[in-house]
Amino acid sequence: METEKNESAISKCCESGKCFCEKYKKFLPQIIGVVVLVIFIAGVGYYEKVWKERDLTPEEAKAQVEDFINNNLMQEGMKAEIAEVTKADGLFKIKVKIGEGEQSQEIESYLTLDGKKFFPSAPMNIEETKKQIAEAKQKEAEAEKEIPKSAKPTVDLYLMSFCPYGNKAEDTIKSVYELLKNKVDFNFHYIVNSQGDKISSLHGEPEVVQNEREVCVVKYFGKDKWMNFVTYVNKNCGSDGKCWETGAKSAGLNSAKITACVTSEGTALMKAEEKKAVEAGATGSPTMKINGVETKAVYQYGKSESYKQAICGAFEKAPEECTKVLGANAETTAGGSCN
Repeated sequence: METEKNESAISKCCESGKCFCEKYKKFLPQIIGVVVLVIFIAGVGYYEKVWKERDLTPEEAKAQVEDFINNNLMQEGMKAEIAEVTKADGLFKIKVKIGEGEQSQEIESYLTLDGKKFFPSAPMNIEETKKQIAEAKQKEAEAEKEIPKSAKPTVDLYLMSFCPYGNKAEDTIKSVYELLKNKVDFNFHYIVNSQGDKISSLHGEPEVVQNEREVCVVKYFGKDKWMNFVTYVNKNCGSDGKCWETGAKSAGLNSAKITACVTSEGTALMKAEEKKAVEAGATGSPTMKINGVETKAVYQYGKSESYKQAICGAFEKAPEECTKVLGANAETTAGGSCN
């Protein structure tokens, strides 16, 4: 029945003067097939174009921004979370939560709907930023290899007495110091600012006084006593150092002599420390330099073996002590500093 209809239609076509139809009658199925194929291919092309250029979903935007921030913009050991994603004015409006507890904060950012440009405060091309950060990391890695070697390496650690990251560095380096103190020149410095005789430190006046106490311990009682004193205070005395005298006693120190030193020499000692830190370009606690070259190994908190390997790599000929493997502390974290 259907065939008869088609033939009738073709006959009418010929009667109207379009007799070429009869000539191509036998090719009608193939012609129809080609037309359908062309329409299908055009449709696929359009679908692919639309699909490739489509907007991200809020869930995809959240995943992309969270991955980008945490893998490219955050310091080691810190993590950002996406608190909310909404659409506003042709962009994704994204609330980024950084930090935990009372120290956390939310930052409002934006992402283009295609996910290509991120706006934390100024436009940022995601792919270009990733490339720049990768290049910077490569340069840092190359710089790590450029620490000069010496017969007796010098290690300078710049700190703030109540900086939690500086405290972690002190706790981490203790076993390395005890292992290599006769082979390495260890020095411990403090980051402060002065205006005339007024000394200031990032964590306030209590930190200034504790800095002065710790420098006095190094000057009058030596680095072994200093190490025992500061690690006691770190563990037991909180962020104000109120139990420092108990710590002094536990380390075999004369607290009265420390207090006298703070009173008579504290300001001068801090000015000398400030000069050393400025000359070294040390602005963050902790900063570690080995033979005058800054190393990022200092941020491997709790990983004494990482500290040891960085220092042992600076020997012209590493001593036998460098073959000893140091265990990790109970708490290991990476990244973070006080600036």
